[in-house]
Amino acid sequence: MGEVVSEGRKFTSIDVSKNNNTTTIVLDSSVFSTLDYNSVCSEFEEICSEINQDDQTNVVVLIIENTNELYSLKSVNFDTVTSIEAYRIASKIDKIQCPIIVVMKGYIFDNLLEIALSGDIRVCTIDSVFGLKQINNGFLPWDGATQRLPRIIGKSKSVEMMLSGEVVTSEQATNLGLVNYMVSQSEIEKYIAQLVVKLESLAPIALRYVKEAVKEGLDMNLRQGFLFESDLSILLHSTKDREIGLDSFKTKEPPNFIGE
Repeated sequence: MGEVVSEGRKFTSIDVSKNNNTTTIVLDSSVFSTLDYNSVCSEFEEICSEINQDDQTNVVVLIIENTNELYSLKSVNFDTVTSIEAYRIASKIDKIQCPIIVVMKGYIFDNLLEIALSGDIRVCTIDSVFGLKQINNGFLPWDGATQRLPRIIGKSKSVEMMLSGEVVTSEQATNLGLVNYMVSQSEIEKYIAQLVVKLESLAPIALRYVKEAVKEGLDMNLRQGFLFESDLSILLHSTKDREIGLDSFKTKEPPNFIGE
């Protein structure tokens, strides 16, 4: 068994908690104006690494909150930075192997949206808005949005959003496929809890393999993607969860997967 994530520890820039097989990370936009960006990145790198080593984390919930309508990240000076890679929080989150539910509340602009794009399922409150407004300050997205956004909503609208700094509503974001679900502020916690329960009830290894097959397959041609999918399917045949799933089908009883 791996170590339990962040047990008995505190982070300065993010709140981390564990409940059953879900690790929740809360990111408030205010940390980017009060803390050094590099320290925030370091803590994300640490927690993401711990999650991948923790056999008891099967789902991650990342909550991004921002109440500042004028939010704009201007605190990073790349003139003295030798590698931007160290400053890419989204790239660190992208390495998490289990499913990531991103919950967005408020003004999800610039790097906040870039971070959200690294998740798998995105849910927002109805009053949330989204935008990549870096162009207004004379620079471009640098935490993966130029690559991730077109893969999620298509090239045409992605380029328009980044060139114009356009802000879109939660309804528009949902129609574009940028957001999976929009929920009222009063219902979002209940909705996320139900989604977590659903994912926690499924086979953890199969969940990771589905995510890996889709993610890696996007960088392969169709034939390579099929072969990779087949390889992962064969690997699943040797797991105990596979046996549990088959027994459940025969007995008509709900499966109790163990992640092995």
